Amino acid sequence: MQNFGRRNLQPQRTSILKELSGGNAELGQAVGLLFNDMVTQSGITNPKAEAFEVLPNSWRRLADKPDKTPEDIKKLDDTLKSEIQSIAESYLLFMARETGNLTGKLDYAQYEAYQFRYRFGHYDLMNRPDYFAKIKVQIRNGFNKLSAHGEPSGDNLIDKDDMAAFIYAMATKSKRGPRNQFLGFQINGIITPEEYAVNEANLFTAEDNLFSLKLRIAYKILHNTL
Repeated sequence: MQNFGRRNLQPQRTSILKELSGGNAELGQAVGLLFNDMVTQSGITNPKAEAFEVLPNSWRRLADKPDKTPEDIKKLDDTLKSEIQSIAESYLLFMARETGNLTGKLDYAQYEAYQFRYRFGHYDLMNRPDYFAKIKVQIRNGFNKLSAHGEPSGDNLIDKDDMAAFIYAMATKSKRGPRNQFLGFQINGIITPEEYAVNEANLFTAEDNLFSLKLRIAYKILHNTL
C-alpha cells in the first residue's frame, strides 16, 4: 500500500521539533488559557482572572538587591531571556498544534483560526456579521504587529522570536515620574489582567502605539541589539 503524503509530511514534523525544541505544549496551553481568561472584551478585564508570573520570585528578589554584582546582572539577564524564550516557544507550539501548523511559524490564516477559536470563541459572531468583521480587522492588526515585532513591516510569519518579544512586551511596565511623565520601561516579570487588557487593546489597533514600541524594544533587547 502506498502512503501518499508521508514523505512530504515528515520533514515538516522534523522542522517544528527543531524550531520549537525548547517548547512544551502543556505549558503553552496553560499560558494560552491564562491569557484568554484575562479579558472579557477588548480592553475589559475579567475580575476573576489571575496574574501570570513570567519570572520566578527568586529573579525578583535578585532584581531588588541594591548592590548587584556583574555576576548578579548576568544571572538576571540570562534567566529573563531563558524563561521568556521557554514560554514563547511553548505558547507558539500550542498554537501550532491547535491550527495544524507543522513548521513552528504561524501564517495569518493559522493565527486567525487560533484567535477565533480561543480568544473570541465565546462570542456569538455568526449572528453578528458587523462584529465579526470588526474582530477580523483586530486580528489582522495583531498579526501585523506580532509578525513584524512592532516594526512597519515583517515577514508575515509569527516565529519564536516574535513570540518572545510579545511575552517580554506584555511583562513590561511604563515607568512614570512624580508628574506622571514617561521615564521609560521596566520589567518585574508579572503580567496582570489589567495590564494585559490594555496591551492587547493596543496590539489590536492599527496605529503605531506604546505596545508597538514595547515590541520593538523587547525584540532588540532579546537579540542584544539595543
